[in-house]
Amino acid sequence: MANALMLDDCEIEIDGVDLKCLTNHLELSPDVTVETATTFCGVEDYPGAVKWLLRLTLYQSYEDDGTYQTLRDALAGGVPVPFKVRPTSAAIGPNNPSFEGEVRPQPFDLINGDAGTLSTVDIEWTLTGPPVENVTPAAP
Repeated sequence: MANALMLDDCEIEIDGVDLKCLTNHLELSPDVTVETATTFCGVEDYPGAVKWLLRLTLYQSYEDDGTYQTLRDALAGGVPVPFKVRPTSAAIGPNNPSFEGEVRPQPFDLINGDAGTLSTVDIEWTLTGPPVENVTPAAP
């Protein structure tokens, strides 16, 4: 019997920087445009263009390799940057695939939050294409 996935040990990298311990929310999902055809016979919806999105909620950190430095450097390059996410920190394999690709960095919140709470940064970055599923462990 299969077990439900508990997101408590995900791996998240943007441009080679591990953001696992600063990430609170993770989504890698398609955004499908719906095309509606209206005719004299009725109305029917069809799937249209698909774009993939990486959505993260990160705790803000100004330390080296922290949230701000990582996102700032990715944005400053002006080109897509690599990302990798996987369900757990266990070895990559058929039961723990790594989803990989490139995202287009966009401007992000510098400080966000309420008095007495942790500052968070929400990003929604578009992938350059569908994510690639990698189930081959890295060579030792």
